[in-house]
Amino acid sequence: MPCSVRYLQDGLDSFYYQPSVLVAYLVIMPIVSIEKLQETPLDYLIIGGGTCGLTLAARLSEDQNANVGVIEAGGYHPEAEGINVPGYMGRTVGHRTYDWSFLSVPQKHVAGLQIRQPRGKGLGGSSAINFLGMLRPSKEEIDALKTLGNPGWNWDSMLEYFKKSETTAPVEYLPADAARYSAGPDPHFHGTSGAIKKSFPSFLMDVNSLFFDTAEALGVHRNADMYNGSNTGSMTPMQSVDVKTGRRSYAASEHYARNAGRPNLLVAINAQVIKVLLQLSENGSRRATGVETPQLLELSGIGNKTILNAHEIESIIHLPGVGENLLEIDPAYETLDILRDPEVMQQQLDLYKENKGYLANASWSGCAFLSSQHLGIKHNEDIWHKFVDHFSPEKINAADLTLRNGAQKQYEIQKTWTEDDNLSQAEIVIQMKHHILQFPLPAPGKHYTTFVNVGMHPLSRGTVHICSSDPLVAPAIDPNYLSNEADVDIPIETFNFTNKILKTSPFKDIVRSYVVPSEEVLKPDAGLRDRMRDFIKQSCAPVFHPVGTAAMLPLADGGVVDSALKVYGTDNLRVVGSHFVASDGKSAADAPHTGRLIHTAFG
Repeated sequence: MPCSVRYLQDGLDSFYYQPSVLVAYLVIMPIVSIEKLQETPLDYLIIGGGTCGLTLAARLSEDQNANVGVIEAGGYHPEAEGINVPGYMGRTVGHRTYDWSFLSVPQKHVAGLQIRQPRGKGLGGSSAINFLGMLRPSKEEIDALKTLGNPGWNWDSMLEYFKKSETTAPVEYLPADAARYSAGPDPHFHGTSGAIKKSFPSFLMDVNSLFFDTAEALGVHRNADMYNGSNTGSMTPMQSVDVKTGRRSYAASEHYARNAGRPNLLVAINAQVIKVLLQLSENGSRRATGVETPQLLELSGIGNKTILNAHEIESIIHLPGVGENLLEIDPAYETLDILRDPEVMQQQLDLYKENKGYLANASWSGCAFLSSQHLGIKHNEDIWHKFVDHFSPEKINAADLTLRNGAQKQYEIQKTWTEDDNLSQAEIVIQMKHHILQFPLPAPGKHYTTFVNVGMHPLSRGTVHICSSDPLVAPAIDPNYLSNEADVDIPIETFNFTNKILKTSPFKDIVRSYVVPSEEVLKPDAGLRDRMRDFIKQSCAPVFHPVGTAAMLPLADGGVVDSALKVYGTDNLRVVGSHFVASDGKSAADAPHTGRLIHTAFG
C-alpha cells in the first residue's frame, strides 16, 4: 500500500512507503527529512498537515507504540503575523506562501467570473488562513447526516466531540453587557479541556448592540448561545483566539506545536503526494494510504471511469461520486461608511502588546441568523418548492443515477428546512472594515462596515475534477454558483432585510452613506429586484466552506465513503475532512468530525 510522493524541496523524484494501516488528510509533528520518514516503519500515514490531519495525528500518536507519519505539501509558518494576529485575518488569502490560490472555472451564472477558492497551504491548512469563526450547525442540520444513511452521526453524538475539541474562555463581560451583546453561553454546550481555544471578542463595539437592538425591533430575537443546537437570532459569535496570547488558535499551534516532541510523530514538509498506489488484498479489496481531495483520488484511479479514461488513468475503483456534489455558500456584500473615528494604527499596535484592542480580535464581531419567517419566504412556499425541485439540472440531471438519488434525498431534506421557523436560511455578518470584494477597492481615507449577506443552504451543486494526469496541475473547480434561482433569491431577501435594519432606528442614526451597492441600485422602484439580481451575480464570492466532494452517503446514493469514512472498495483508505459532508450546515467543523472518526474507526 505504497504512496508515490514528489519532494518539492530537494527535487527527489519519488518515494514509496508501506504503512500497515492507512488514514487520511492533514497532520504535523517533529519536522523530519524525507529520508527519516523513509527509514521509519509507520503504522499510520496521513497525507496533508491541515485541520483534520493534525487533530488526527495528535490523537493517534497518544499511543506511544504507534508511529504516525505526515506528508505536507506546504511549509511551516509558526511566526507569520498574517496568521497569528487576529486583526490581520484575510491578509494571507491569495498569498501563495500560505494559500494554494485556486480559481474556479468561469462561472456562467456569475457573469463568467473566475472566483478564487482559497485553501490553506502549510501546517494548519485552512485553519491558518480562515476568518477565525467558531460556529456550529443546528441540531436539524447535524441530524440530516443520519437521515441520509449514516448511523451514529447525529447532534447528540457530535456534541460530545464539539466539546472535546475546544477550550472555552470564561465570559469576562459585565452581566448587563453580556445581555446587551447577546453573549451568555450555557456551559453544558461548551468544552473546557480541548486543544482549540475559543473566546468572545475582548472588546465590544456600540455598532453591534445597535444592530442587535434594531434586529430585535424587526422580529429577530437575541440568542445568547447559538451553540446549543438552535441558532436563529442575533449574537456575538466566538472566535478561535487564545485570550492568554492574543493569537490565532489553530491546528498547527495547538495540535502540532504542543506535541512536536513526541518521538513517534514525524512530519515532512514541502512534499506533495502524487497518487496513492492500491494493492489487492487477499479478500479482493484494495488497501492504500490516506487522501485529502478528489484530485488525489482520481489521480490514484478512484472515481468516475469516464473522467479517468479521458486522462489515460487506469480505473481501479469506479466511484462516480468522487468530485461531485460540491456545495459552497455564496454571499453578497453590502458596504457602509459609518460615523466612527478610526483608531490610529500605532495605538492599536501598542494595545496588542497587552493582548487588547482591535488586532487581538477578528474584524467580524456580530451576526444574525434569519429563518424563512424573517425573510418572508414562508409566504412563498410554493415558489420555493419549485426552486428545490429544479435543483442544478445541468449538473445533476445528466449525472450517474446514484448521484441523482443522493441529490434528491438532500433536496427533500432542504425542502423541510424552508418550512422550519427554528432553522436559519440566511446569515448577516457584521465586519468592521471593507470586506474583500470583487469590486470596488476601498477609497483612501474612508472607514467601512460591511454587512455580509449569506444564503445558508445552497441548492446549486458543482464539481471538482482533474483536468490533467499531471498531479501538479490544479484541478478544475466548478462550484456552479447561482445555477438555481433560489440561490439568487435568498440573498435578495436577505438584502431586503438588511436594508430594513439600515433604515430603522437606532441603527439608521449612525449611517452616513451606502457604498456597495449604491443608493441608485437600492432605489425602491419596479426595477429594484432586477438590479439586485444583477448586483449579486457581479459580486458573488465564496465564504470558503466547500463541502461534499467525497460524500458520506450509501453507495447507491453516490457516496464515496461509508459512515466510518472509509472509501468504498478499499480496506483502509479513509477521507477525513469536510469533503464527506453531503449537505452543508453553518460551518465545516473539521476537528469534531475527526474526533468522531477516531471513535468510529480506532476506538
